[in-house]
Amino acid sequence: MKYPEFTLYDYVFFTAYLVLFSLIAILVYLKNKENPEYRYFLPHFFWKIFMGFSMAYVYIYNYGGGDTTAYWQGANTLNNLCYESPLNYLTEIFNPARKGYIPHFYNHTTGIPPVWIYNEPNSWFVCKLSSPLSFFAFKSYLTLNLFYSVITTIISWKFFRFLNSFLTIKIKYVAYAVLFIPTVGFWCTGIMKDSIAYASLLVVIMGIFKILHRQYNAKTIIATLIGLWFIFVTRSFLLLPIAVPVFILLIFRLNNNKPFVTKLLTRTTGIMIAISSIIFFMSDSNIFGEFSSDNLTETANTIYLDFQNNKGYTGKRYDLGISEVNSVTMVTVIPSAILTTIYRPFIWEADNALMLINGLESLLFLALTLAIIRRKKKTNLAPSMNDIQTKNFIIFCVLFVLILAYFVGLTSGLFGVLARLKAPILPFFLLFVFSKLKKGNDQTLVLPE
Repeated sequence: MKYPEFTLYDYVFFTAYLVLFSLIAILVYLKNKENPEYRYFLPHFFWKIFMGFSMAYVYIYNYGGGDTTAYWQGANTLNNLCYESPLNYLTEIFNPARKGYIPHFYNHTTGIPPVWIYNEPNSWFVCKLSSPLSFFAFKSYLTLNLFYSVITTIISWKFFRFLNSFLTIKIKYVAYAVLFIPTVGFWCTGIMKDSIAYASLLVVIMGIFKILHRQYNAKTIIATLIGLWFIFVTRSFLLLPIAVPVFILLIFRLNNNKPFVTKLLTRTTGIMIAISSIIFFMSDSNIFGEFSSDNLTETANTIYLDFQNNKGYTGKRYDLGISEVNSVTMVTVIPSAILTTIYRPFIWEADNALMLINGLESLLFLALTLAIIRRKKKTNLAPSMNDIQTKNFIIFCVLFVLILAYFVGLTSGLFGVLARLKAPILPFFLLFVFSKLKKGNDQTLVLPE
């Protein structure tokens, strides 16, 4: 179903809810305005609303619809089914879709869900998750998109506040990293699978570090388990770059006060197990979504060559300088895949407005990286990781960024796909960069001339 334009119906409900949510946000700010963190609250709120609307506008008026409108259509179809047969509705909500088969209870009254969405369990999950919200959106796409924007705003704000209580990084740098990255705002705010995966990632990481540092309760454990489930269903490949760093941190934490020989043996064993899990994933795994099959090398090669040669995929391509992906190139391409994910597209590679924004963003990341390298060399200051919690979190950030950036850079092929899949990496990369600065006011970042 093509969704050609926003209607008056959309604008009426969108405006009404926006006024309501804005009033609530202003009241929350006024209640907490003495807290230094809340200077970023309203800017973040309206930034996310703007980015969510921008994503919807681009998809409607540039692409004529896409994943996001298909999720909306699927949610509305489920709602129609609920009115006609609540029992069949509950059956659809709590049971997986049957690939290649549309149940008979979908008809001209309920509508037919998009077949390509229904046949993808992770995509159909987004429709099922959106269905309860769609009741309150009164079948308005723009309003449902606003609900997603508000929910993801709440989660990213909670993550921001958690980091400020947990890390020794200056508040404004945490705000830059977590609240205001354009790529993250565009791809991880509206009705998108990426929004659910990213929000779940933040919830899981908060939960894991609270548990590791014994700052948790039953609510934390439940939220973490739900977040893990949502990641597994939507972007299951994110589980690996979460699990490996956490496992390594856990091994280091458990034997921190042990004798040297014990620490050496257990940490070596832990690292070997982590490496083995990556090797297993690359050789015999079938649960990690986009990055899985019986043999990841074959899958990566298929995806890479498909994006390089299939003219059906629109958008600008990038080349890692290899003719095919095999067991040798998967190792040799590691640096270029990681650098491509973090620093590309370069500004001269942009061929549309979105890519230009991505290019400017990548240029800023490069400038920040060079500034940190230059500053460290010039002042000979060690990274300010004195606090053990900050040190552990930054180690997690580095490992998470390296693992996920490698797989994203290797398999994306198109800059448009790259920008979308690398969004979860960027906040953690910036947190690593900003960890080189102290939380006090005596350190400032000087960009290279």
